[in-house]
Order: sequence, then C-alpha cells, then structure tokens
Amino acid sequence: MNNLMRAVAIRPPGLQPESLYINKREIPSIKENECLVKVVYSAINRADIMQRKGLYPAPAGESDILGLEAVGFVTRTNSSIWQKDSRVMALVAGGGNAEYVAVNEKNLIKVPDWMSLRNAAAITEVWLTAFQLLFWISSVTKEEQWRKPVQESTFLVHAGASGVGTSLIQLLKKVLNVKNVFATCGSELKKKYLEESLGISRAFNYKLEEDFNEKIMNLTESRGVDVVFDCVGASFWQKNADCLAVDGEWIFYGAMGGVRIEGDFFSKILRKRIHLKASTLKTRSIDYKHALMKDFETRVLSQFNAFNLQVLIDKEFDLEQIAEAHKYMESNANIGKIIIKVTDLEEKEEL
Repeated sequence: MNNLMRAVAIRPPGLQPESLYINKREIPSIKENECLVKVVYSAINRADIMQRKGLYPAPAGESDILGLEAVGFVTRTNSSIWQKDSRVMALVAGGGNAEYVAVNEKNLIKVPDWMSLRNAAAITEVWLTAFQLLFWISSVTKEEQWRKPVQESTFLVHAGASGVGTSLIQLLKKVLNVKNVFATCGSELKKKYLEESLGISRAFNYKLEEDFNEKIMNLTESRGVDVVFDCVGASFWQKNADCLAVDGEWIFYGAMGGVRIEGDFFSKILRKRIHLKASTLKTRSIDYKHALMKDFETRVLSQFNAFNLQVLIDKEFDLEQIAEAHKYMESNANIGKIIIKVTDLEEKEEL
C-alpha cells in the first residue's frame, strides 16, 4: 500500500512563487473524531502567499502544508458523524494543498447534492470569511435600539472583485437587501463587473481614482459610510478614516497594503468614534469554526439558490501549477476565486 501523497512544498525563503513545488509526503494519520479527506479540489488565498513568504506561519500543531480549504470525499473516518464516501467541504488551518488532508469532524460541511465539487471549492474560505465579518464581527447586522436598519446602512468593500469581496457584496445585496454598497478595485474591467454584474452603487478603480474617499463623501452628502471592510491596511488608512461616518465600523481583516502607518491615526479614530475591529479565520479554534460553519450552513448555504447567489470562479489550476496560481493571484487579475484541481473525480482508490 502506497502511503505517500502529492503535496505542495516550499523552498526557503519562499519570497517568489517559483519557490513552490510538488513533493511526496506521508498521508496523514487521523486521530479520534477526525476524517481523512481525499482532496479533489483545493484553492489558494492571500494567507497562503503570506505563509509562503514566512509572514503568517501555520498555527502550532497544524500541518505546514499550504491550503486552508479542501473539497472531496471522506476516505477514512474516526467520526460518528461522517461516513466513508461523504462529499464534504473542509475548513483547515493547513494541509489543503495536498491529495489527502486530516480534518476534525466539526470542521466539515456536507456538499449540497445540487452543488458540484468544483463549485464547492469556491465556497469554504471566502464565503465563511465574508459571512463571519458581516454577521459575527460587524455590529451593523445586530438589532440595537439606536441603530438604523442594515438595509439603510452604507458600506465600502475594499478589493471588491476578490473572492471575499464578491462574497461580501452578494451577502449585502442579495441576502440583506442593502441599497448602498461601494467598492474599490484595481482595473476598469473589475469596476465594470462590480457595477454591472453585482449591482453595487459605485466602484472605484483606486489606481485612477485615488480620491475615492472624497467621492464617497460627495455621494453620501458628507455623511460617509457606516462600515468599511478593509483587507488593505496601511496604504488606505487615511482614506478609510476620512470617508467613515461618525460611529462607523472599520472591519480589518488583511494587510495587502502594509501594516506600518504614520500620522494622526488615533485622533481620527477618536474624533469620529470609529469602532475598529480586527479578525482572522485561520487561527480560530475548532469549536469557533464549527459554530460559524453551522450558522453559515443554516442561514446561507441552505438557501444559496433561493438568494440567487453565484459561485464565482475566476481560474482553475492543476496542483502541479501551484507556482503559476500564486503568481496569478499576486498579479491581482482575478475576479472571484482561484481554485486548484488536485485529483480527478474517479480517483477514489482504497487506502
């Protein structure tokens, strides 16, 4: 019996995509309450690029293989919940970019019968991140006496054409029926897509419209937006503070634009009573992820078609093309999710 699998590996220091290659690793053993998933599809995320560069290591005790998600079949099980051959989506802290991954039973979701494994590959990390930010981290969806209805609130989504960005926009527009959603993006093609296909109020190509904060203030009659979803960080911090409304929320979940800032950051925060909240998903506990996944499954996934939500896959790469996939993500060309095909559907061989 062959106990080896193909998996993504990194040649240190990992600064360039070309440092990635396919290596042979032992198929992971499973503990009590775990399942071994035969991976058909995986995907890449910004966190994988940061980990490749040594900026965001895997949590202690987790696999050092890249990949925060996987879709496939349960091939071994030490779980009373999941049976062999179950079609599942897995949320993991590492190990997804390989032929097999060991997953705690709590961090699996059944792939709906109507959904293909390929489309499921574009769900787990980006949709759960977007759902977490909007429904668990932000207060705007909570019913509070002084807060106006969420449908009347105004939002700004940075990197609007990314996997998380497009998921956030769909949740806002199609699930919550929000009227006013703005977004930033990095090309005219993305701008057109966000406005015409996702129906947002206005998109701003930040490369050509560096004054997007001023335009937002004009469009909101100097009031500003109620919530900013920020995966950029340092390079946009002043613009965020300028175009946020008094008592607005700043949801910070990534730092593509750096982490070091200079200027009167705290005075701007205090002056507008801005609520700054930061969140990640990779380092959350198994139980936190389980509760989040169940909530998402009940409130969104079970009604995915009823809400007319779209699975947005930009490009598919084979596992052997992992370096090209990272290079493509770093080019910022994608609209939606970049997925990785690991094995063919018919390859469900016994271990």
